[in-house]
Amino acid sequence: MPNRFIFRQVHFEDLPTFLADGEVRAKRHPSPQLCHQASYQEIVNRRGTDEFILPNGCVVNDFVPFYFSPITSFTFTIYKKNVPLISPQGVHLRQACEDDRVFLVSSPQNFVNSGLFTCFSDYALNSKAPMPTIETDLAKLEDHVHWKVFDECPMVAAISDIGYPGVCKWFCNMATPPERMTRSAKRMAEFLVHGAVPLSKILCIVVKTDAMRAALEGMMAVSSWNIPILINRGCFFG
Repeated sequence: MPNRFIFRQVHFEDLPTFLADGEVRAKRHPSPQLCHQASYQEIVNRRGTDEFILPNGCVVNDFVPFYFSPITSFTFTIYKKNVPLISPQGVHLRQACEDDRVFLVSSPQNFVNSGLFTCFSDYALNSKAPMPTIETDLAKLEDHVHWKVFDECPMVAAISDIGYPGVCKWFCNMATPPERMTRSAKRMAEFLVHGAVPLSKILCIVVKTDAMRAALEGMMAVSSWNIPILINRGCFFG
């Protein structure tokens, strides 16, 4: 089975919270983390209801979600400044932009025999068109996710430091061929970790610029963590 990778994009100013807690927590965690939000609230609200019931009886917001690549329709819409940025106190700050965003990178293989409940979808968990299905058996990862839309050429965003080969540059829907009519939703298939993700499961943090790496290195230096911080503009659009 190929070694797959998962990506969670976060606001850089929330890293000290994660470092202090030693984990990234789900929205509905018993002790939720106060973080910046860059999302469409109506989708967040639906993910907190029984519209999508996960295999353990919980809802999506009980999990920490990752995508299977850094290049998706959602990260693109942040790049285009179409998504509001909300402060940890709930105040609208401005439109979110990718210059303030960084990726926490892990791998599904890191969660094998971890004791953490994980599952993954074949489509984005933000719509029922098409209806996502959920799988819990990591041995079925290659069969469940639509990897063809990830692995086609041309490829971008390779991260040689961890062995990530990159992802197809194209992620939007097309009228033909039929399998590309739902490409956007396929590319936003999700890997979900119940409750919280320990930082020990994070392989690296990917940033866009030298200045962002310097800022995060300062945060890391005053913590007990030493997660590698890598510059990779290919994981971003601008």
